Amino acid sequence: MPSDSKLSFSITKASPEDLDELHKIERLCFGGGKAASRQAFLYRLTNFPDYFLKAKAGGKIAGFVNGCPSDQSYITDDLFLEGSPFKASGQNLLIFGLAVHPDFRRQGIAHALMEQILRAAKADGKRRVSLTCEEHLIPFYEAFGYKNHGVSKSVIGGIKFFDMETGL
Repeated sequence: MPSDSKLSFSITKASPEDLDELHKIERLCFGGGKAASRQAFLYRLTNFPDYFLKAKAGGKIAGFVNGCPSDQSYITDDLFLEGSPFKASGQNLLIFGLAVHPDFRRQGIAHALMEQILRAAKADGKRRVSLTCEEHLIPFYEAFGYKNHGVSKSVIGGIKFFDMETGL
């Protein structure tokens, strides 16, 4: 995509029918043991559809953001296991991933997805939203009002992550 063109895209809830395309983007964007399993994606799509959003452009899924409600303040590795401490009525939203297919980057999709999930969390009465990110992404999330709360206990993929949180 030429960077000077204005990309038209829409954001809607993802569905289980989108699973293969969404998981392909996950694997492209989160290599090195950081990608969630196909089964984890299906679980999220089925159990937390309000917090699994997709961006579509040109008939293709260009990116997504997903998370779950919880009373936990931060993401911990046990959240990625079956029987994890998800709580539909939880006061917080924990964002698992924000990913944009490489062909669609630098078009405003990641920003729009983040803004939309923050609006959804606020409309649902959530108090805080948190996520983990690698150090180079801290400024991106700070632009949305997230504060860095230091090194995360999450060590998925052997990466050093940072806990980021914003109030709503």
